[in-house]
Parts: sequence; C-alpha cells; structure tokens
Amino acid sequence: MAFKHGTYSSEVPTQLQGMNIAQSPAVVIGIAPINMGDITSINRAELIMTPTEAQEKFGGINNLSEYSISTTLYTFMQIYGIKPIICINVLDPTRHKKTIQAFNKTIEKGKVKLEEIGILTDSLVIKNGEIKIEKEEYSFFFDSEGKLNLEFENQELTTLMIGFDCLDPSKVTKDDIIGGIDAITLETKGLEVLGTIFQKYSMIPSVVIAPGFSHDPEVRAILDTKSSKIGGKWGAMSIVNLPIDIPYGDLIKYKKDKNFIDEDQILTYGIGRLGEEFIPQDILLAALMNSVDASNGGVPFESPSNKNIKVEGISWKKDGEYVDLNLDENQANLLNENGIVTIIQRPNGTVCWGNRTSIQQPGGTTDPKDTFIPAKRMFKYIANALMLNTEADVDRPMTLSKAENIKMKINMFLAGLVSEGKLLGGRIEFLESENPLVDMTNGRFKWHIYLGIVMPGEALEFILEYDTNYAKTFK
Repeated sequence: MAFKHGTYSSEVPTQLQGMNIAQSPAVVIGIAPINMGDITSINRAELIMTPTEAQEKFGGINNLSEYSISTTLYTFMQIYGIKPIICINVLDPTRHKKTIQAFNKTIEKGKVKLEEIGILTDSLVIKNGEIKIEKEEYSFFFDSEGKLNLEFENQELTTLMIGFDCLDPSKVTKDDIIGGIDAITLETKGLEVLGTIFQKYSMIPSVVIAPGFSHDPEVRAILDTKSSKIGGKWGAMSIVNLPIDIPYGDLIKYKKDKNFIDEDQILTYGIGRLGEEFIPQDILLAALMNSVDASNGGVPFESPSNKNIKVEGISWKKDGEYVDLNLDENQANLLNENGIVTIIQRPNGTVCWGNRTSIQQPGGTTDPKDTFIPAKRMFKYIANALMLNTEADVDRPMTLSKAENIKMKINMFLAGLVSEGKLLGGRIEFLESENPLVDMTNGRFKWHIYLGIVMPGEALEFILEYDTNYAKTFK
C-alpha cells in the first residue's frame, strides 16, 4: 500500500442512475432538389433542425410536389412546426438528370426566369449569338417555386440562347430507395443508410417513410424489415401508402393479395388535400405522430387517431385526376377493421382515423401489442430505452448486486411512466425459469418486463334504458 501523508478525496459511481432517452425523429427516404442545396448530399442521413439547415441541404421548406423530401420538410416545419427530422436523399445528379437543348429566351431589363425545376447551375450554357456569357457576367437565385432567376450585368440584352441539364425525379426507381451496400466501397445506399443514424446522431428513428414508393410491394416489405430492426437492433415503425388509384371497394382485397400485413407497419389510404396542394398521407401521419409524441415528452403512448390532421380532406386518383373522397364513419371503420388508417371529417375537424397496425384484419392475430399502434410503439420505445441504458453493463461482472441494480433502475423507469399516466403498470423480474444455470455460466442473463399499455378508448358505448321507477314520482 502506498505511503500517504495528508488529506485525500475520491469519488465512487452513484449506485442508482437515471435513464437516458434518445431523441426519436421521423426519417424520410426520398427525393430532394439538391441543386438548390448541397449537391453532394446523396445517400446520406442529414439531420434538419431549422429552415436554414433545410435550405442549405435541400433547397428549403417549400412544397415541390415532385420532390418528396421538400414536401416532407414543408409538412413538418410549416404545417406542424415539428423538428428535428432526418432526410435521406437518393436522387443522384450524375444519373437522374435530363438535358434541355439550347433555346431562345427573351430577356427583360437584364432579368429572366427559367420555368424548369431542378436546373443544375454548373451545366448552364448561355450565349448571345455566338458569344458565350461567362459566369462572372450574371448572378442567379432560386425562388420559392424552385425556378432559376438570372440577372445579367448587361441590361441591354434582349434574347439569349440558354441550355442546361436539370434533375429528373422520374428516373429515380424503387431500386434507388431500396439501396444496398456497395461491394467495393462498403458505402450504404437507400434504406441501408438507416443503420448509420444512431452512430452519427445518437438518435433512434420513431417512424420511417418513403413517400411515392412505399405503395410498391417490394419496397413495402423491405421498408418494414429495415425499419423494424434498424442496424439489426433499434425498433421503429414504418408508414406506407396504398396506391391512391385503387377504388375504395377494392382496397381490402388488394391489401390481402399483396400481403400488406405486418405488425411493425401502419397502412394508409388516400392523399391529403390542402387547398391546391396534395400531401401523401404517410407524410401527414408521420408529422402528426411526432407532434403527438412531442406533446407527451417524446413517449409514444397516445394514438394519432381522431386528432386534427391539418388538411381539408382526402382524395384518390381516378383516370389520372384527383377526386374527393368523402368517407363516412362506417366506411372508414371497415378500413380500420382491416388494418388501414385513413382520414375523415368529424365534428372536431378533419382527423386521422384508425388505431390499428396493418396486421389487423378479420381472422388475423388478436394480440393487442401487435394490433394497436400505440401498444406496438410503446413496446419498441421501452425496448430501445432498456438496450440503450444497459450498453455499459455488457461484459461487466454480473454479480448479484449488479443484477439487482439493473432491476431497480428499470423498475424506477417504469414507475415513472406509470406515474405520468403513460403506462397502466410495469415491472421487471429476474425469473429462475428463464435463467438456467447453463445460460448464466455462459454469460447469458434475462430479465422479464411486464407492461400494462394504456389502450385508446376506441369504442365508447352508452346503454340507455327507460326506468319506470321514475314514474313513481307521480304517486
């Protein structure tokens, strides 16, 4: 023992520590007008906290209908005021582009607006007759519609020949959304980028959407797989849209035929209508769910159903044209019974309608933890929290006191949720039957968590009866 002379101090770890909870933003995988932002942001998870960051990365928060990330940023930040959101753009300007051959354009007072959206400014070729106009001779900016405005130093110009390349969102395919891992560089693409989010931002996605592509059966299936176990570990849910050109009467058969049935997925029908704008319902529902979560301290125990979804109504597509879809409650309930969430108009406004995951259907599972959206989300939320807060305990000596400490910490976490009304009850136990000697001697230990989920009051019934005894008041 070292010789000591004087006064000393030291610290020991607190025996009972609190729980860390990771932020759980929504993730959108889609198409962005990166010509107006960071042209290099391809297959990369980008955390967007402010409109300024949206501008720098993806050209802003204006609703450009061909670009699903623009519509998502517009919905989250403008309509719902929700942040943060993580965006993954798969549009690659080197592949997803088209060339606009040079054409004559009239110039007025040295200014001109080009109507094409997605212009790649580095590709601009501008000529006054045979004389090329150099970049130093003009300035440019993109307006809120994504259109390029040019201003020339020479205000005497009247006509110019202008040619350029521009982004072509129509060339983005489901294979770009699905993505994969490059065999040579090991770079992740598309849905595989989900696995980089926790390492990059220490966040665990709440829901994942792929607007404009999730209706495809292959995308839907892979979206479910990648979202339910992000990085093979963290649990999230995905939201998918049924094709909006399918009539109401064919929806249930289509869902079954295409096997749109899964406990980790929420299935929607219809596209939101807001004035002249149309917003895919997976975007609206993701924003609504994040808004409800935010009002509850980030805990996803409350259903989004029967809450104002901030649109005027929904539509479907008939012969290429949007047609209003005015579902009554009985029609919407039939969809709900078959695991489809929709939008209806009620006395309290235009609302999301449906509490069930896509696994819900007659003859299917009746397990409430899988059929109810808030139940499934709470199971994932709690599982993520438990794994996150026991990471440091892996490979530590598992003494009796350590096992009890883990049990006590988690019980306090569950008790906190109960006291806030976010669980009906919860407890953790270390069961002898689940921890045989052969497992423990091989370093494997299990704790059993019992949860009482707060279920939505989906059906409230009042039974009225005429009580003849009240007539006795006349006697």
